Amino acid sequence: MVYAYKLRVHRGISDAHFYWAENFNLAKCRWWDFANYGTDFVLFLNYPFIKAGCPFWFGFLWYGMIGFCGIWMFVKWTEVTIGTKLMWGKINVLYLFFFTPNLHFWTANIGKESLIFFSVAAVLYAIASNKFKSISFVIASLLLMLIRPHVALMLLLAIVLVISFEPKFNLKKRLSVLVASFATTLLLVYMVLQLTKIKYFDWDRIKYFNDYSILSFRHSGSYVPMLNHNYIYRIFSLNFRPLFYDVNSFLGVMASLENALMLSIALLGIFVTIKFRKMIHNFPWMKIAFGFTIIASLLYIQRYANLGIFMRTKIMFQPFMIIAFLGIIKQGMVLYNRKT
Repeated sequence: MVYAYKLRVHRGISDAHFYWAENFNLAKCRWWDFANYGTDFVLFLNYPFIKAGCPFWFGFLWYGMIGFCGIWMFVKWTEVTIGTKLMWGKINVLYLFFFTPNLHFWTANIGKESLIFFSVAAVLYAIASNKFKSISFVIASLLLMLIRPHVALMLLLAIVLVISFEPKFNLKKRLSVLVASFATTLLLVYMVLQLTKIKYFDWDRIKYFNDYSILSFRHSGSYVPMLNHNYIYRIFSLNFRPLFYDVNSFLGVMASLENALMLSIALLGIFVTIKFRKMIHNFPWMKIAFGFTIIASLLYIQRYANLGIFMRTKIMFQPFMIIAFLGIIKQGMVLYNRKT
């Protein structure tokens, strides 16, 4: 949190400065001017603190606390899904994955990432623990819809698809989920179209706005020419770059080390799945985590083309994907030990 604050102060211009009204005059604005979804809603949440005179550093403290709650939810979700131990020899390495630098950096900044990570973690925890009536689930769902409706839409699609095709759920439950999610899906689609300025559903119009979004990054320092690559390499770039061949700074080296670790876990998880394909259990929570990652990846590769943005964006879904892979690896270790 301290590092995130000092880095933003040093740079002088950032989203954090905007969200704390450091680069525009809030005196001319009323609280209800920001009563809208998207970016405005973040300013709506921050407005009382800013008007009360809370300094810039307080914003990082406040959002760091929200980020901490998100990581706490993430830990609870992990414990519900794969347990509290992942032994490598005599060492429990599971909790080491809760200290990845990228996750803690972006959940300690003033901005959407802290709020979104908390929301996604709380929703997934409620699903895994069957606590749909909890206050955290309700707050998280509303925050997700109001701040980033496209993320809410992607998560909802992943959940609905898994439940719809999951044999353990009876037909009545599947139909009830589909009916209940239909109106929400339409609302979220409308909100997304309005926020992206696409306004109405037209494929050519969507493609134009997506290409324009990607090309808008071409003058940035870590631009990736996504339009020149196939879909597989685009998805790889979003989820596992920068790697060592991309870096030219200390922060880049740190990011590449983390990405190399995540890539290794993903490859090992895929290997275990193939090797023990008839014995690995793909639990619903795993399918939701993988489905959310795939849907999010397919969307974001149409919009983003910058290594820094990749690191920032993927904290919404990659940590959950990695835990799902660790769940598969844990099963593989048990199956391997039975054979030896």
